[in-house]
Amino acid sequence: MGTSFKRLLAQDPEAFDALAVWADLDPTQLENMLSWTGVRAGNVRLMFCGEIFVSRALRNPVVRACPVCLREDAMQSDGPTTAAMVMRGDWQMREANVCLRHNHLLVKLWTSDNPRERYDIASRLSEIGSAILAGRHDLPEVAPTPYDIWLDGRLQDGRDDTWFSGRSLFAATTFCRLLGQTILHDKAAEDDLPAGAHHAAGFEIAKQGEHAVRETLARIARACEAEPRKAYGALFSRLNHEYVEEKGFGPYRRLLRDLILDHWPIAGGKDLLGEVVEERRLHSLTTASQETGIGPGVLEHFLVEAGALSDDDDRPQRRRLFDARTYADLLSEIPTLVGSITMREAIGATKMELEAFERENILVPRTRVAKVKSPWRIPDGAKFVADLYQEALPVTKNDNRWETLLLARNRTGLSLRYQVDAIHSKRLALGTRAGVRGLHGLVVRKSDVDSLRASQSRQKTVVEKGPPGMMIAAEFGRSVGLRDHGNFISLIEAGHTPAAQQTNPKTGRQQYWLSARDIAVFHERFVTLTTLSDETGHHRNTLKSLLKASQVARFAPGDQDFGPVFLRAEAIAALG
Repeated sequence: MGTSFKRLLAQDPEAFDALAVWADLDPTQLENMLSWTGVRAGNVRLMFCGEIFVSRALRNPVVRACPVCLREDAMQSDGPTTAAMVMRGDWQMREANVCLRHNHLLVKLWTSDNPRERYDIASRLSEIGSAILAGRHDLPEVAPTPYDIWLDGRLQDGRDDTWFSGRSLFAATTFCRLLGQTILHDKAAEDDLPAGAHHAAGFEIAKQGEHAVRETLARIARACEAEPRKAYGALFSRLNHEYVEEKGFGPYRRLLRDLILDHWPIAGGKDLLGEVVEERRLHSLTTASQETGIGPGVLEHFLVEAGALSDDDDRPQRRRLFDARTYADLLSEIPTLVGSITMREAIGATKMELEAFERENILVPRTRVAKVKSPWRIPDGAKFVADLYQEALPVTKNDNRWETLLLARNRTGLSLRYQVDAIHSKRLALGTRAGVRGLHGLVVRKSDVDSLRASQSRQKTVVEKGPPGMMIAAEFGRSVGLRDHGNFISLIEAGHTPAAQQTNPKTGRQQYWLSARDIAVFHERFVTLTTLSDETGHHRNTLKSLLKASQVARFAPGDQDFGPVFLRAEAIAALG
């Protein structure tokens, strides 16, 4: 032949030239033979049938073949039987399973780690030629699967009308096998599965496209309480290690990575399938507890109340998941919450004052779950007190003409809410008693409180004598939680809710009044946190979180601010 077997194994171009001369091969014949053999194309890469493969996908210690093909070769020759037997190129492929010509599984003929011995085909065939001719390697016929037919067409002429069209054949066939292993995991013992079962199962899903693959992997995620490595087995481990830098596997790595981020609480900064996770998508009760330093039992109360978790979810804590971005503010806030004693000290309130302001929903804890011992946000109380101090005048320590807001309520029955509204509307003067800080240091003049109480009684009498079945708009606004008088009036004047303008019988001024029908129209179209709380039984803070999580914004056409008013349809849809 003019060359050595060693040089042929090394794919020396001069050896190929010598082979072509000796065998009288024209350039097309030589190219065809080398295409089905696979020629080197870089570091541990082979060009095979016009596609790049890693060498190990084609160069395997185990040599397989279709014994029926080899026997037919021998029968068609008058010379030595084994000399006429021809090894086919596709039999080398690790991901090939069946000879479509005879519907016969490829069977192992010999195994050798030494390439020279492995590819001394004449010697190896002569050792087993009689067994091949006698049919001792034959197996029962099998029906080719859609995977087998697809692979044959792709190798023959590149035809492919599946999701894999235009993608690396090596990566596609390997992905089919790995996906099939994931799908069939635990469904049957490996020894009980027929050859090619993994490829067939994976291809059956993948041929339907990316959506079908994604849904299959998502279904596995939803059913598995283990980590991704165990849930996806070889698919995860191979894409995360062996093929993590293989360009052809990029689409499958990205698909699996995205799926994992949608179903497991992977932290930002972690390396996942060759890429660093930029931002956490999900938290579990476990990871949220670890990051906040709050026990999972306490944390669960907040997350259930906020709508992040369901209280009837019996999955393990590590698999109880919620949106990390939506509830990031809540998680950052929880460690800053304090108990009642700390709250009272921070805002300068007595125990009775804090409890009274809480009962009237003036100071509202972040949660009302009884088991949570630290429900208070100091900034809420501090802002409330600071806003009142802006209205206050200095009062000497022993001036008995003044009293705290709680004492004024207890003495006259005038609610804390009414007093606070009167202070902000300049109808009730506020003082700060010298030497007393915080909420307990805020005082009102007794005579002013008495006058306000008498005025309230007169107003009730006048209202009772007002138009039958009518309610002052401002009063209705306060009843639904719109305590800023201007917000509800603006809503009326903008034409978004009906009202009638009539003369107040006491003041003689024009005011907006609402009939029972007007009130019904408002409730049909709008909700507030107050009315939603009444309807659903949820705490206002829970409703706030749920609406925020569903991106339900306040009703503000043209960016006009009407306060915390929401369209009923949007709010109810968000709350389910």
